[in-house]
Amino acid sequence: MNRDEEALQLLIELNKKVPKEAPVHIVIGKIYQKLGKKNEALKYFTTALDLDPKDINQVKGMIDRIHNS
Repeated sequence: MNRDEEALQLLIELNKKVPKEAPVHIVIGKIYQKLGKKNEALKYFTTALDLDPKDINQVKGMIDRIHNS
């Protein structure tokens, strides 16, 4: 779990530098989901969808898994 939190911090810093990169938001959302922080995960998945709607199937599936868990 410590590695996930370390990766999360690095990704958050990266996100500050490239805030319009949907894949960064997706990975941050996945880590938050893994850590059980559903609201944070949803926030990043939703932002990823706003930034790049072509990934709708992948991101929508992740959002649905959060709602169904």
